[in-house]
Amino acid sequence: MLCGGCCDKGAGGDIRDADAPATAVAGDTALNIGASSSDTYPKTPPAKKGPDELEERPEEEVEGGAKYSGQWLGPFWHGKGTLTRPDGSRYEGMFSEGRAKGHGLFIAANGNRYEGQWDQDRAHGEGKYVHEDGSTYEGEWHQDEKFGKGKESWADGSCYEGEFLRGIKHGVGCYKAGCSSVEYQGQFREDKMDGDGTYAFADGRTFAGQWLKGHMSGDGKMSWPDGSKYSGHYKKDLRHGEGTFTWPDGRVYTGQWKNGKQDGKGTMRNAQGVSVESEWSNGVQVEGKGADA
Repeated sequence: MLCGGCCDKGAGGDIRDADAPATAVAGDTALNIGASSSDTYPKTPPAKKGPDELEERPEEEVEGGAKYSGQWLGPFWHGKGTLTRPDGSRYEGMFSEGRAKGHGLFIAANGNRYEGQWDQDRAHGEGKYVHEDGSTYEGEWHQDEKFGKGKESWADGSCYEGEFLRGIKHGVGCYKAGCSSVEYQGQFREDKMDGDGTYAFADGRTFAGQWLKGHMSGDGKMSWPDGSKYSGHYKKDLRHGEGTFTWPDGRVYTGQWKNGKQDGKGTMRNAQGVSVESEWSNGVQVEGKGADA
């Protein structure tokens, strides 16, 4: 998983989508154990016990080469049991009428594992998923997908804690990079920073404002460690539209911006308080006299 915090940011405030890594976990994203007693593997004839009585049976082979040991209710796996597939994957936990339901542990053939609540052979409720690459997710699930509140962590130490929808980051959350001080707190939409949020850069800059599809877009405020600051409009990570930039020495430019540079009408006030209105083009003052940017 990429660690977005290691990506250097340009002086213009560029930020790449990789700063908040994608939520998808490689491998068996669908966790359902896929071997229910009621359809995939026909069972042995029901025991002679009453129809509502559980029967404990030793391990036996069922159709498809799978093996099951545990409790039965008539022709169904029901109660506590263990199902082992031919590929070596295994489910240990509760069953209800032939399907995983309740608390259980599933270990895939490659070592990926999920422990938590199940319903109809799918992860559903609270649970923890551990991937072979070291990434984990612990939180709420809905029919095999991360859904609701949870925390996802990666092997490099980065993590996201917040809301998920249909398996991806969506809602309010916080992402922290594992190899730098990068941190984002705010809204996500379809796995990207989208809405209102605050981003702390590795170089000490801080941006608080609006985001769109992973980019600073809309109104926002950027501050630098040296005391510089900008308040105004952004478009795809660059100052664009109306805005005010203040330098540490007291100079202030208020006016129009385009692609990160002064462009259009603006007022420049020098450190002595003298203001000059002028025209700018691509960061260069083309009309009027006063302190240059």
